[in-house]
Amino acid sequence: MAPEVEARITQALDSSQLTLMAAKVASIEPTNAGARVRYRRRGDANPLEMQVGAVVDCTGIVKDPRATLNPAVRSLFDRSLARVDPLCIGIETDRNCAIIRRDATASRRLFAVGPITRAAFWEIMAIPDIRNQCAALATLLVDTASEDRPQTAS
Repeated sequence: MAPEVEARITQALDSSQLTLMAAKVASIEPTNAGARVRYRRRGDANPLEMQVGAVVDCTGIVKDPRATLNPAVRSLFDRSLARVDPLCIGIETDRNCAIIRRDATASRRLFAVGPITRAAFWEIMAIPDIRNQCAALATLLVDTASEDRPQTAS
């Protein structure tokens, strides 16, 4: 995590603004002050309750991109131009960001960057990581374009 984020989390923990615990949420009910959370701590069958100002869902990635409402992404799947990655959390790509088609071949014209490539590149959520991914892809595309140009005699 970024040092700035770590510092804010440490400050929130030290000031008791933030509490970390291993537990399973049973229910969350909105209140005027935030939410009432019913939960069970790991290893304890007794339900507990707490009033919180905010709830942050840190359960991780569970979205299957085939269920997207985004028409561009939906079209890639409908036309067999993309397939879901083995973890079902994004579009499958090769190491150069080329989208893998349903027939398992890498596209020479379609590429993906950012969080939708998280199965191949995992930590690809932060802007610096995405910027680096885009720069590497841009370099690859420029190099590929110059290789594909017809050579002229000098």
